[in-house]
Amino acid sequence: MMGYVAGYGLRLVSSLIMTRLLVPEMFGVMAVATVVQVVASMLCDVGLRQAVIQNRRGDQQIFLDTAFTLQVIRGVVIWAACALCAVVIGLAAAEGWFAIDSVYAAQQLPAIIIAMSFSSVILGFQSTKSMTSDRHLNQRQLAIVELASQAVGLAIAIIIGYMTRSIWSFVISTLVAAVVNVILTHVYLPGPNNRIRMEREAAYELLRFGRWILVSSLFTVLAANGDRILLAGWIDPTTLGLYVLAFNLILMIEGGGGRLFWSVATPAFSKIAAEEPEAIRSAYYRARLSFDVVFVGCAGILYGGGEAIVGILYDPRYASAGHILQILSFSLLLSRYGLANALFLAIGCPQNLGLINGVKTATLFIAIPVANHFFGFEGALWAIALHGVVILPIIFVLNRRHGLNNFGFEAAVLLFWPVGYLLGIAGTYVVAPFQHLI
Repeated sequence: MMGYVAGYGLRLVSSLIMTRLLVPEMFGVMAVATVVQVVASMLCDVGLRQAVIQNRRGDQQIFLDTAFTLQVIRGVVIWAACALCAVVIGLAAAEGWFAIDSVYAAQQLPAIIIAMSFSSVILGFQSTKSMTSDRHLNQRQLAIVELASQAVGLAIAIIIGYMTRSIWSFVISTLVAAVVNVILTHVYLPGPNNRIRMEREAAYELLRFGRWILVSSLFTVLAANGDRILLAGWIDPTTLGLYVLAFNLILMIEGGGGRLFWSVATPAFSKIAAEEPEAIRSAYYRARLSFDVVFVGCAGILYGGGEAIVGILYDPRYASAGHILQILSFSLLLSRYGLANALFLAIGCPQNLGLINGVKTATLFIAIPVANHFFGFEGALWAIALHGVVILPIIFVLNRRHGLNNFGFEAAVLLFWPVGYLLGIAGTYVVAPFQHLI
């Protein structure tokens, strides 16, 4: 968690600097380029990391080398898919399929997608030592690798951004960070080095486990990125850039939870489920308490003080992101249930992830267009923030099968929202007299 906080601290500092070097619409274009790569990556996700963590052969070198070989192939496939998508977007824009002021019509977008997504090829050569480190909860060295690559990438972005004021500073920094990350996983993390080789049985085990991860990832990536996919066709790059800045502040909290969900909770729950299955319920709610207090409390703080937070962090060009942040804060009340996904995976029920994420994705792609049509951009924001409500009954039904429901707990943790809200309001009044100085 310390590594994650430090990493996001670096990104926040970089964001504060880059928003003063670049204009808002550049962040909108980069948001779409990033979404394309993330979508392609998740659509090619066969769960290699999760399989190594969970599989009894996860420490055998032939198994790891097979995973490495599949990972290299996956990286090339992702880049090819992104390049194809970039060409399609470019041709569609040339034919006038998109509104002339939409993000998809930006002239630089196809070239940026192709260049930035080459980082997938680079990251395909990442050592499986990172997977075994996750498997054995060796988070310290993983955090150091991640922080070092982020720091180098962000430094490159700031230097080139200062010299050129160009959106390409983001692209170059992404590629450099990927190279640094791959090198460090090979030379810094402990364990034997990988080589290209394939064992049929290992490949079968990896891909068999990954079929459910692939289904879940398909829905997960659409649910996680569908907002920007849809908004980019309706709003201009500046508005999308403001949305992305607000969204990233929410993601700073959600991402910290997600990091712990998958890096710590999944292997920890897997161990408990295998050795002390009767203790899984108490372990789940011990973990839930920490996550829920933070997520619910932060939702209140951001709603009460969202505009002041944006006013402090960014210059007046980005002031509209404050109201967006207030609306999006309600998504934290629902994203805390992501811990259930880690639990279902640990107890050997990956199909539950496919069901949950499938329903969530379908709701997103129905709710946002309908809300945008009737209520405009603000309606779309509320749909983005609250569409996850539909999966709560499903989670409760699935929890019931394993004796995991505790509705008293669910009600009690919501009391932290008004506490957070009052803190946010109080903070706003405290900083208001000094905000013009900042």
